[in-house]
Amino acid sequence: MRTLFVSGSDTNVGKTWVVGAIAQHLSAQGATVQVVKPIESGVCGGAESDVAHVLKRCSGGLVKGYTLRSYSKPIAPVAAAEYEGEDLDFSEIESSITSLPADVDWRIIEGAGSLATPLSNDGRDWLDLAVILKVQALILVVEDRVGAIGQARLVYEYANSKDLNCGVWLNEIEPQEALGKTGTLNGIQNLKIPIWGMTQSGQLDLCFGERGWL
Repeated sequence: MRTLFVSGSDTNVGKTWVVGAIAQHLSAQGATVQVVKPIESGVCGGAESDVAHVLKRCSGGLVKGYTLRSYSKPIAPVAAAEYEGEDLDFSEIESSITSLPADVDWRIIEGAGSLATPLSNDGRDWLDLAVILKVQALILVVEDRVGAIGQARLVYEYANSKDLNCGVWLNEIEPQEALGKTGTLNGIQNLKIPIWGMTQSGQLDLCFGERGWL
């Protein structure tokens, strides 16, 4: 089993959409995929979970999903758990993932918030978890907009500090001017930051699976 970890520069940058795109791509090739959301907050009143959203996009029965902890308040994981009378334990988060069935070709883990979002009061975060889990690739989703170069640089340098195999996925949520998009792409490439995938105006870069990381 190979493990991918999808995180990003911020919340609401499109991590779930990217997880769905990767799961679709892999399952279309006949691979079995396990999608894992260790912690989710802001799910209440019948709202669709991130895992449910991914499963709706994937047909054929090759993709299974697990949400391990779900909290109602749309706030940071530690605060969301504390609001419901729980304390997040980093070791328990790790063990809840590693205890899942491993009889699949791929496991895709999606973080909540940004890569540096704490998962316990001692400050350990998603990057620490990715290191412990020895993931094969860490996908860093960055919203494609003005400011994306700096966001990509910060999150990539942080991830790269732990010597993980990582790259950026540029995700355009709101339509951007062509000049700005070109400037963002060139700026990130000039920094020697690998771009593993792109989404432009809702259209997936169909070559993302050929970039050598997947």
